[in-house]
Amino acid sequence: MHKLRNRIREIRLEKGISQQKLADEIGVTRQAISLFEKGDRDPKLETWIKLADYFGVSVGYLQGIEEQSTTDIQNQKRWNERERSFLKALRESYMLDGSWEDLAQTFKREWHKHELEEWSVQANARD
Repeated sequence: MHKLRNRIREIRLEKGISQQKLADEIGVTRQAISLFEKGDRDPKLETWIKLADYFGVSVGYLQGIEEQSTTDIQNQKRWNERERSFLKALRESYMLDGSWEDLAQTFKREWHKHELEEWSVQANARD
């Protein structure tokens, strides 16, 4: 199976940032940054979001999933905020009840909410 190569190291070097400085900025160890860059360990979603915010790119671009970097910082912040609220809703649902059924329902509800928000943003952009 082919593993995607993330862009953490590439972007960090482009910006002239040391592993230690990046680690200090996002609240992880230098060793964790090294492991993330080599692909030996995957960051948690919250860490992906911190990295994306720090670099001003989308999580997908940073993970190597998207081909183009997001240059519109406002657009990126909006997506990262959606990811945070999505993660928060899932956590709260699971912690309140702990059932997978409720978690699945929360996932579906939040997913549809985010789809509607994106559709609204795209519709407004066309007007």
